[in-house]
Amino acid sequence: MSDDEDFIYEEDSLRDFSILRTRDANVRGQFLDSLVKAYKTWANRRDETINNGRQNLFVELLPCILSLSIRCPFPDVREKCSKVLENVKSSTMPVPRPLFKGPSSFIPSKELPSMDTDDEQTHSLLVDSFLFNGRVPNVTCIIGVHPQYLDWNARTEYFLMRGEGPLPYDWRHYIAIMAASRHQCSYLVSIYEREFLRYHGDKQWLKGIQHIPKKLHALLDMNKYLAHQPWLVSTQLIEKLLKGEDNWSLSELVHAIVIMAHIHALSSFVYGCGVVPEIDSENGHTFKPPTLTETNQASFDSGNATTGSESVRSSTMTRDELMARMREVRAEQDTLMEASQEELFQHFEKLESGELAHFKDEAASTPTESLTTDLARYLEDPNFRYQDFASRPQQDISTFRIQDCSWEEHGFSLFNRLYPDIGTLLDEKFSSTLGLTYFTLGDRTNVDTTVFRMATWNYIHLIFGIYHDDYLYTEVNKLMERSYKRYIKKVACVPEKATQEDYLEFMPELTHSEKVHINLLLLEARLQAELLYATRAIMKYMT
Repeated sequence: MSDDEDFIYEEDSLRDFSILRTRDANVRGQFLDSLVKAYKTWANRRDETINNGRQNLFVELLPCILSLSIRCPFPDVREKCSKVLENVKSSTMPVPRPLFKGPSSFIPSKELPSMDTDDEQTHSLLVDSFLFNGRVPNVTCIIGVHPQYLDWNARTEYFLMRGEGPLPYDWRHYIAIMAASRHQCSYLVSIYEREFLRYHGDKQWLKGIQHIPKKLHALLDMNKYLAHQPWLVSTQLIEKLLKGEDNWSLSELVHAIVIMAHIHALSSFVYGCGVVPEIDSENGHTFKPPTLTETNQASFDSGNATTGSESVRSSTMTRDELMARMREVRAEQDTLMEASQEELFQHFEKLESGELAHFKDEAASTPTESLTTDLARYLEDPNFRYQDFASRPQQDISTFRIQDCSWEEHGFSLFNRLYPDIGTLLDEKFSSTLGLTYFTLGDRTNVDTTVFRMATWNYIHLIFGIYHDDYLYTEVNKLMERSYKRYIKKVACVPEKATQEDYLEFMPELTHSEKVHINLLLLEARLQAELLYATRAIMKYMT
């Protein structure tokens, strides 16, 4: 084979980075050697490649190579991709650089697991993620702070998006795009657009919902209600989807509902933890030199940013105060046994109305103008947003009482029956997340945080109109300070409005790992809330 033929052969094989998704170091090595050779040849023959149109290919692939040089759990891949970038740079050609110093704009990189972490479980999960996705997504890097949860979440997402199920793979990923768009989550939209095309989805659909089948279009109301006001998911909506032309089967609809709820909740996590665009995405890299703003970001990433100003620290509940209040709450839990159901519900209603007064502006509608054209094309009725359950105009919709329809007694069996195994996966994730603990609080050890975790979970359910009849709601105000409740409500209901300041200011003595843990609780509590409303509507339809 001549040098020219060899060059063309190497070039044609370059696009297939999926070759790297293997544990076989020899297979990876062969491809990486070809990659280094091809780029070296290109750098030496730039004028020729420009003239024959091959220039664009090599430039186009550089952001992906940059991403692999930083965010891959295989050292050989990082090393060889770094070598490619060095060769290109030494030939005076511009090379891309990341726009962000880590996976999060809120959390310094040193607080997150590295690609060569010594923790065997974490590294194994990062490898699995790379083999599964062809990358270790930023959201995975952040969840990796809690490897046990990362394992549960990875298994559930794999089953949901790529496992057995009634929906075609391209439909699953388009539904995910629709769901992420409700919260303007361009990070997730970008990921699922890429996956949609990988599963041979129709490119026309990515131009907007006017190009999708009527059956998919019919999901738009379900998507907006689940995302913003899940109490509006009704028997009539279920019936409309299951009957008539282009109808859904019940198993297909359940699959779609779980995808939408999962993505809505994941959008909350993305915003709540400041997840930044992937390095190889359009907004994740640049060929330009650093700006002053990015220099400041580098300073934050080095760990120089404080977790809240001194004035904030002095006005918020301290770690020791929280520990004292948790002890107090545990000591008073006999009160729950003595209170009547009427008294318990009055506590719930008092807290609900109080939250409405304190945080009236937190969930104000996001103006339509703030939606980017790219995401607006996936939406119908973009002005439909979260509204406080306590101020709902539909007074015929009553508070959702867990004793009448719970996940454990109703949702689990319903979802497992209509979409086999998903109920089991979700149930494990719910119970395990609520029970996840390291018995720490800041730098304190041997701390039982059960009542704090339960207060957080039940508060999230409260703002979605869900009442637990076995919970004393006076505990919420004792354990949750105002800045914490403000952050929780914003991330759960209007996550696109969450800021770094919100993240840093609540409970500044908590570690970043603990704040990620809180966001995982938030994700799962919100997910369960959406599924509970869907469960109630489906059960009423079936009876």
